Amino acid sequence: MKYSRLKLDKTGLELGTRGSWAFPVTGSARPGRLSHYEGGRFECHFHPETEMTLIAEGEMYYQANEKVFLLREGDGIFVNSNVMHAGWLTGQSDCAYLPMNFATVMVSGHENSRIEQLYVEPVLRDNLIPFAAFFAKNEEDRPILSLMWECHRLLAEKQEGYELLVKATLCQLWFQLYMRGKGEESVCPDRGVIAVKTAIAHMEGHYAERLTLEELAEVCNFSRSEFCRIFRRYTGRTPFSYLQHLRVRRSLPLLQDRSLSITEVAERAGFAGASYYAEIFRRYMNMSPLQYRKKKE
Repeated sequence: MKYSRLKLDKTGLELGTRGSWAFPVTGSARPGRLSHYEGGRFECHFHPETEMTLIAEGEMYYQANEKVFLLREGDGIFVNSNVMHAGWLTGQSDCAYLPMNFATVMVSGHENSRIEQLYVEPVLRDNLIPFAAFFAKNEEDRPILSLMWECHRLLAEKQEGYELLVKATLCQLWFQLYMRGKGEESVCPDRGVIAVKTAIAHMEGHYAERLTLEELAEVCNFSRSEFCRIFRRYTGRTPFSYLQHLRVRRSLPLLQDRSLSITEVAERAGFAGASYYAEIFRRYMNMSPLQYRKKKE
């Protein structure tokens, strides 16, 4: 089975989520499925666009920063700009979900508009609502969920004038979010979020080298024990597990280069030897590196 993979840069920033500036909204007519991701999870990442996700079928654990929500069919979640988030299966059953990303210019219009200054920037800049989960069983959440479903319907059907209707619906949705956050205290940037982003960037830039917990903790200005605790809280993985998984992912395109031996692939991906590489590769991919190479022929 060919797994889906998020396209991330070296900091964990997801690439290519905005659509186009002509219409900076992306959504899918067909739900994504967590089973299409390796291990039934999409990795911790972030992006400048805000994101809204609806659960179409099944259930999933959805993590935003350090908070984990259990979302079931009909539930949804809003994640603000540059907030770290991840999702994974709760068990053996699959989960179908509908994500939608949009740049807030869809709501604010031109730069420095009154709408941007009064309603958009307070939510973005002051981080009034880093994230918010909405549950179908809660009556007070249903108006927002209804607007989220309407956005997806409009994007899926793409009837004449849908762009105008999507914009209008997003404006209604944003007003609901603004009113929820109004009067709340601003949330200061979390040192843990900054540390995890720093650590991921360092891993991405140096995964082929020998990395130690001490080095990763040092670049984040945390003790080793505190760094491990924070990293796991935000990503759901230990730093070492995250690094192993990263190295396996980075080895995949190398395996498709037939001029490289398995030993050379292992070394370039940061593994100490071919046998250890094969052991870790099988753990994450359920096949050997050689089997993966043959599968890609």
